[in-house]
Amino acid sequence: MKRICMPLLAAVCLAPAWAQPPMSLADALLKARQGNPELKALELEAGAVDAAGRQAALLPNPSLEYVREGRASEGGASTVQLAIPLELGGKRAARMEAARIGSRAAALELAAGRARIEADVAAAFHAAYLAQEHVALAAQVSESGRRSSDAAARRVQAGKVSPVEEARARVAEANWRIEGVAAQKELEEARSQLASLLGSEVREIGPLAAPGAPEASALQLEALLDAAPAIGRAAVEVEAGNAALKLERAQRVPDVSLIVGTKREGPERERVRQNIVGISMPLPLFNRNQGAILAAERRADKARAELEATRLRVRAEVQQAHARMQAALQQERLVREDVLPGARYAAEAALKGFEAGKFNYVEVLDAQRTLVQAQAQHLRVLSDFYRAKADLSRLVGKPDTKEMK
Repeated sequence: MKRICMPLLAAVCLAPAWAQPPMSLADALLKARQGNPELKALELEAGAVDAAGRQAALLPNPSLEYVREGRASEGGASTVQLAIPLELGGKRAARMEAARIGSRAAALELAAGRARIEADVAAAFHAAYLAQEHVALAAQVSESGRRSSDAAARRVQAGKVSPVEEARARVAEANWRIEGVAAQKELEEARSQLASLLGSEVREIGPLAAPGAPEASALQLEALLDAAPAIGRAAVEVEAGNAALKLERAQRVPDVSLIVGTKREGPERERVRQNIVGISMPLPLFNRNQGAILAAERRADKARAELEATRLRVRAEVQQAHARMQAALQQERLVREDVLPGARYAAEAALKGFEAGKFNYVEVLDAQRTLVQAQAQHLRVLSDFYRAKADLSRLVGKPDTKEMK
């Protein structure tokens, strides 16, 4: 018993690191939330804006002034006074409101950045999976080409076909091996792109289920538009423009400084103390903040125009992405149900007929090319579907992982 258990225990302990379950899209999104540097930068910026909002709520500091005139023994004077600034016109409330809206804008910027990054991760994940499938397809095609070459060589040795047929088969096999090299390079690039988004290495990617029908109808997508990150950011920019205008209008009212203090003068034994009370304020004769108010009005108008433009743009992009998803879904179903089964049957039948001496190699090659084109077309329409799905998720801010098994 010991002889059996010890090797099993050693095999378990020394299991290779690659013996991990395949990565799912949910795993990739979790890794991106934890390790994506751009997302981390957006989170830090949101924290900085919140800290700036705390600063906006603080009251201005008072000023302490001390003035000495002459020597005390010669009847000089000394003055101590405190100037307390008083903000008028609702400046502090307007400043706090602008800071609050700035914090909301930063939070929406973070949400939009998260939606964009998650959509990029989903697109890169699907691209890596499809590149992985392309490598498997290239290996399968290369094996089929090897079988054809071997069959051609056997028929040449039997004197049933010309050596030209074998040469043609060898050339086709070499071309498919070249296709395998290109597919491997495509896979490495896709994995590198995904790794840059995750901030970590990428292991084998798990299988995807066949794409299903779009979950949201056109009417449901219209209802999601108001919650779209880009539209939300544009709406907050309108609020920020109004808050900035309110703050600039409040700046028209001059602030007042209340001055209190004491003054002592005269010889040291005969010093007289006098209390000081005063008010200091600038006179708004020339600068009434006219230019800043006008600039804030124009920026507020610009924010409203940009909100409407963003609404129209996002609506058009959502409709286009939804239409691309539906078109790709229909194409994928046609290729999977109608094209691929017939192409597989034709390729296998042609190869068996060639091995039996019923067909020439040109017919085999034509059938194999048709199958390869059909399989490549299936991968392309899958790529189009998942790219449109990622674009839609980025626009409405709702990443989806339901297509994963």
